[in-house]
Amino acid sequence: MGCTSRYDGIIILVKINILFKSQFLLRIAIFFVIIPILVNLNTNLPNMKQKLLYAFIATFCFTQLALAQSPNEKIAENWIKNNAKKLDIQPEHNFKMLFNRKGPSGETLRYYQMINDVRVYNAELTIHINTIGDVSYVANAYNKNVETIDTNPTITADEAYSLTVKNLNNPGHTRKKEDGLFVYPLNGQTKLVYSIKTSSENLNGYWETIVDAKTGQIISSKDIALYHNHDKEKKKNSNKENNKISSGNNTAAVQATGTAMVFDPDPLSVAQVAYGGNYVDGNGQGDTDTAQLTAARTQVNLPDIEFSGGNYRLRGQYAEIASLQNPNTGLFTQATNAFHFTRNEQGFEAAQVYYHVDKSIRYINQTLGITLVSRFNGGVVEFDPHAHNGADQSTYGGGELNFGEGGIDDGECTDVILHELGHGLHDWVTNGGLSQQNGLSEGSGDYWAQSYSRSVNNWGPGDNLYNKVFKWDGNDTWNGRRSDVTNMYPGGLSGQIHTDGQIWATVLMEIYDLIGRTKIDAAFLEGLGMTNSGTNQPQAATAVRQAAMDMVLAGRYGMTCADVDVMTARFNARGYNLAPLDCNALDVSEFEIKDISIFPNPATNSITINNIKQDFTVEVYNIIGQKIKDQNITPDNNTIDVSNLSNGAYILKLKDYDGAMKFIKL
Repeated sequence: MGCTSRYDGIIILVKINILFKSQFLLRIAIFFVIIPILVNLNTNLPNMKQKLLYAFIATFCFTQLALAQSPNEKIAENWIKNNAKKLDIQPEHNFKMLFNRKGPSGETLRYYQMINDVRVYNAELTIHINTIGDVSYVANAYNKNVETIDTNPTITADEAYSLTVKNLNNPGHTRKKEDGLFVYPLNGQTKLVYSIKTSSENLNGYWETIVDAKTGQIISSKDIALYHNHDKEKKKNSNKENNKISSGNNTAAVQATGTAMVFDPDPLSVAQVAYGGNYVDGNGQGDTDTAQLTAARTQVNLPDIEFSGGNYRLRGQYAEIASLQNPNTGLFTQATNAFHFTRNEQGFEAAQVYYHVDKSIRYINQTLGITLVSRFNGGVVEFDPHAHNGADQSTYGGGELNFGEGGIDDGECTDVILHELGHGLHDWVTNGGLSQQNGLSEGSGDYWAQSYSRSVNNWGPGDNLYNKVFKWDGNDTWNGRRSDVTNMYPGGLSGQIHTDGQIWATVLMEIYDLIGRTKIDAAFLEGLGMTNSGTNQPQAATAVRQAAMDMVLAGRYGMTCADVDVMTARFNARGYNLAPLDCNALDVSEFEIKDISIFPNPATNSITINNIKQDFTVEVYNIIGQKIKDQNITPDNNTIDVSNLSNGAYILKLKDYDGAMKFIKL
């Protein structure tokens, strides 16, 4: 077979697309027929141009194979179509799936609202499909009021970035972390804008600047970093030994292992003492060593660090040290793999942060089996153990963790480290759709810190520090926070996100004590991944419970309906008022009852229960376990009206009969 024209390949591609309108058939044809033919042709063609052409066709085929729509996409898009009227979706609006993640509870797909193929700012439908192929949770952030506007910008993204840097007024070295063109609703008007997100060495925080894409006008500029909030800020005189070393070596790096001396989780928990005496910061004299604080350190293994040019560096698969903000204390590279410092040395915080960030992300990915890494910097979290110009403050933003000083250095406190990492987890699992409604992300950060701390310390429920968050840092300059607040939702909300977040952290830790760390950690991460930027605490609770129920169906983590019932009870006791459900209705290994069947299935108006020999009470549940219908049937009257049910999947049980059946309403 010869190839005489450069258009031959295009003709082939057109014919391929026409012939295989079915994505399934296309994938089968590509994999088993087309690619083998093209590979064979390519090896026998004498002409280099011909070889390149057929290589291009093969590449196209592989691309089609990769991009072929998954079954879950069809399910999600059918759900949107079937619920368009209920959602009040306007005819001129559409959605595009731009992000999805799979986990032990199923797959979450994010459909972003689009105008002329440009995203609407903070507008999306988040659809979760469980492991049996049913839509089990939807987070709705659709904006029906956005106008259809011209989406051709007058200025470029680079020009918008230059305007942003100028507007920030001498921020020092600036890193552009994200930029994007958006349709932006503003005060009843709809504008075309650039969102430019930056971090800088001289400017604390993580800044988002909104630039009019038509005029170049700065619409807004605000710090959107997530802060570990102190009651006050206090700088201290530091007499720390600064042992900064910077290799500056470009030699190829290899993976290595090492050790470190750290607080795990904190000196008070290790020694089982209250703050005071020899367990204090240093009375304004910096991070003074005491024999007791030195003894409170634990030697730990660093399973993944970098070795290059004769030096070891705190950089691995999940985290790396970086100089992000002033002061520049260096990267603490050294010729030994033993990062053994006391708290009076600057390297102590570097090792402390690295160990706990790496360990936490490693636990999520390798122990829980949930794939979750930073969405920045190739999946590696950057951290600066000495940042914020010495201020007693720490932040997460744009994949960066920055830890301040003042009082007890934040980088010394495991709770502070994991709280800020908790913000990062929230950011990554939602693809930037992190919510601070009711202080949701603050409470999530507190929970993630407390979950780890409780798993490794020896405090009991009767001890004051059992429910204290920031056990080490929350002394001297502030009092920390709690995971045993009595505030109820919604009456106990104060409007202050750090205070209100304690409600969310408290109820999660109550569940922790009842069902164990692994189960609630997994449900927390999976549920959080179903939420979006507008999610409040009750909606997040519904998502976490649904993740748990989906994991019951999937048989993950030993999750049971009893665990789901615990969640329902604790969430509702807090005031979240979750809808009732019966998880046990779904807790079956087979959606079949011997000799009994449903016809038709799928059904539109009614279903008939065939082969029953006695009277039964039939119970119908939706996929989230809510009983929505019950009816008595007999061998002579065995038809059930389903015409008033919404389209979707349902579970049918015969009361007091072992088993269940699934049917689809169309």
